[in-house]
Amino acid sequence: MPYSKFTLSRAVEDFDLTVREESNLFAAIEPVVPTPLLREILVENVPWAVAVGSEKARFSF
Repeated sequence: MPYSKFTLSRAVEDFDLTVREESNLFAAIEPVVPTPLLREILVENVPWAVAVGSEKARFSF
């Protein structure tokens, strides 16, 4: 199923999932500083992916 057609209710039904809603699920996890390489990759590629606008472009950088 393409992401543009995804809905939570459909995923729950198709995969027999159980939704657990918890607040502060990640509260105990410390933030991680991205590496310089990751920052460089994002700076170079995110504007292109956003400009192209396709699902493939957004997830292929």
